[in-house]
Amino acid sequence: MSDGSSESRPLRVIVTRAAERAAGLSQLLRDAGHEVVEVPVTTTTEPSDSGVAFDRAMSRLHEYDWLVVTSPEGARRVVERAERIGVDPRRVKRAAVGTSTAATLGGADLVPEVQTGSSLGSEFPVGDGRVLLAVAESASTSFEESARVKGWTVDRVHSYRTVPVVPHDVDARLVSECDAITFTAASSVEAWVAAFGTATPRRVVAMGPQTADALRRAGIDSFVVAAEQSLAGIVRALA
Repeated sequence: MSDGSSESRPLRVIVTRAAERAAGLSQLLRDAGHEVVEVPVTTTTEPSDSGVAFDRAMSRLHEYDWLVVTSPEGARRVVERAERIGVDPRRVKRAAVGTSTAATLGGADLVPEVQTGSSLGSEFPVGDGRVLLAVAESASTSFEESARVKGWTVDRVHSYRTVPVVPHDVDARLVSECDAITFTAASSVEAWVAAFGTATPRRVVAMGPQTADALRRAGIDSFVVAAEQSLAGIVRALA
């Protein structure tokens, strides 16, 4: 995806993360010497029920054997709710779909080798207890299906929802003016394609397998997947 002459020069990189979550990735890219163009194509907000079910479940966290989160945003909201309600997530076992999610959660007892919900389900132990699964409204059902087959009772609650944003004052010329684009979630891929079609800069970096699958579904076949599903992994993948 790149030639030897371009490896040493700074890149102009599009960051598609939601504006409220873009700062961390943007700063890492700048620290690596790259120029950042933030084009947020999604934003996160409270779930459709305003978080009522999420709050109720978090207040009863002591009744669960496992707490499972599948995204850094979901982990962040779990930590915030726990602090607000006054519960300690460390009192139950915790599983996270990836290293970045685990770090945001403050640690996890289980992180799958392949950082996807289906892999987490495959590696999840057999049991007959209760699992609290806190996810986005649009999250897949792959983990809970696997966990239920293994005997667990899974309570799925929505901690947030992702909605597309139409970028203002941005047009397709931006694609030709930039060297790379980063996607950290499938929802960002879908929102980008809705706004700009399949046109992308030459280098495309996906944060993980689920994001890569979204790129393939959209018809974008030339990309690299970060070896580590984290913001630092994305920066390394640009090289």
